[in-house]
Amino acid sequence: MRISLQHKLLGSFIIVVALVLAIVSTGVSLLIRDYFFASKERELTEKAYETARVVNGYYDEEINYGQLAGFINSIDSILGARVWIVDNSLNLLAASEERQAPVGTFHHRAGMMKKSPLDRRPDCDMPPEGQGMGWRHGTGRRHGMLPPPGMLPGKEPGPGQPKNLVSIDGMEGVTQQLTESAGTAWTKIVYHPYYEENMLLVAVPLIRDDGQSRGTVLINAPLAGFDSFLNRIYWYIAASGTVGILITIFIANYLSAGIIRPLKSMQAVASAMAGGDYSVQAKVKTNDEVGDLSRSLNLLAEALNDFVRKTEKTDKLRRDFVANVSHELRTPLTIMRGYNEAFLDGTISEPEQAEKYHKIMRDESVRLEKLIHELLDLSQLEARTASLETEPVSLAEIVDNLAALFGQRSEEKRVTLLTDVEKDLPDIQGNGDRLTQMVLILLDNAFKFTPAGGTVKVSLAAGNGWETLTIADTGVGISAEDLPYIWERFYKSDKAHTRTGGGTGLGLAIAREIINLHGAEPEVSSQAGQGTVFLIKFPLAKTALS
Repeated sequence: MRISLQHKLLGSFIIVVALVLAIVSTGVSLLIRDYFFASKERELTEKAYETARVVNGYYDEEINYGQLAGFINSIDSILGARVWIVDNSLNLLAASEERQAPVGTFHHRAGMMKKSPLDRRPDCDMPPEGQGMGWRHGTGRRHGMLPPPGMLPGKEPGPGQPKNLVSIDGMEGVTQQLTESAGTAWTKIVYHPYYEENMLLVAVPLIRDDGQSRGTVLINAPLAGFDSFLNRIYWYIAASGTVGILITIFIANYLSAGIIRPLKSMQAVASAMAGGDYSVQAKVKTNDEVGDLSRSLNLLAEALNDFVRKTEKTDKLRRDFVANVSHELRTPLTIMRGYNEAFLDGTISEPEQAEKYHKIMRDESVRLEKLIHELLDLSQLEARTASLETEPVSLAEIVDNLAALFGQRSEEKRVTLLTDVEKDLPDIQGNGDRLTQMVLILLDNAFKFTPAGGTVKVSLAAGNGWETLTIADTGVGISAEDLPYIWERFYKSDKAHTRTGGGTGLGLAIAREIINLHGAEPEVSSQAGQGTVFLIKFPLAKTALS
């Protein structure tokens, strides 16, 4: 079954939040439980030691039984805990009377009204006024110990009331702890068989003046109310967690939708690109990784679109190349074959005609040879396999030499040739033969397309770290639609492939490769019918060839 990325993200968010809430809730609940247990233990231990001091005061005859019983019962009421006093033989000497704890306290457990294990019978009298807890009924004398097991002064234990902890079923763990830790304080959570519920048990020894233990004060605090309190905390935590998860679902759904939305936009772009449409763009404006991916995809689409345009242009140039080369090769071959056949069948027999046609055949073979040389030359330049030795070259000297070379052609075509070369120009680092070839190509083009009465001007100047060569003519110019393609191989603005203009269409392509090899920057401006300007900027004090 296919699950969308949005649902996966939403589910991941919910799982993470639920786990975090569960871990935090568990930790908080354990912290609260431990805190309250520690607080309760501390409180019970303090009251147990205080009770032990009061019991020792009774032994020292500083208080009477009524005062001791009242104190023990007040501790029971305050703490909601049962107070037992046992001797070293685990005899239960005294116990508080359980009273109803105030409603709302976590000590209270409704319905727990079990009597004290030493419940006093209603017909028993209190010790005589002024007599301590050591007063024994019927004797009228004092002694240094509590009444016999299960008895208070002048009292008899109620029917079925325990006199010794050993007699209580299920108290083995407590009695063993009391026996083993006599003279030391300890706390323990146990199931109390007498009260039939879980209790926190705190034991504090009764220490005599000579350091010997005479018994133990046991405080039994029920945990039912505390468990109910914890259950309420757990319920609040669960309710808060549920609300948190619901809010998380809403926020996570919104966030995941925000993540998926740009991905869907990019998916649409990728699908369009797969179908060959590279003009589409993903509309994502976020400044994050998704935004970066979207911008990269848009750049890829633009690059592919440019590549397709260049490929289409290359295909067009290739088709033009085939047409041009076919024309350039077919015409001289046809001429030479026709004249050669004429010689063979005797059509041409007169010496003057034979000389004329031999000359035509020679010119056409020279044209073919030039075409082949230019193709090989361009191939070497493009592959960087041509041998180029660099040296300081005076571009001004090259311009002067070629201006002198074109002087005769200028007169024959009645085209004015002007030169403007600054004095003391620095040399540039380059290859003299290739630079001469480049200038020759540009000058040849200028004269080729400048009619009689026109002007060709060559300028050379230096400044701002560049040496600039400018070749301007007042010829037919180049149309705006042809201008971007003039550096391409075999590109001709003459779509009819006429031979009146001469050339093979490779000259400017060769010139562009030479310009690139020297690290120069070309600029071309032209208007149809007004002429063309070639501006080449060469860097000074820099070796550009590689």
